[in-house]
Amino acid sequence: MNRLVSLAASVDDRPTLAQVDAMLTELQQMPRNQSVTELIDELLDYRSMLPCTDS
Repeated sequence: MNRLVSLAASVDDRPTLAQVDAMLTELQQMPRNQSVTELIDELLDYRSMLPCTDS
């Protein structure tokens, strides 16, 4: 969880594709509960709107 907090805190404006992927990787390692599932869903929605060339 500390790694996820560090990743989120390091984002100045809008997270890049690489930053979103890093957060998703951390979330996948966490036990699934409603909060984690909702955050994963929101990040996946956000990721789908990012251009593929963003990194």
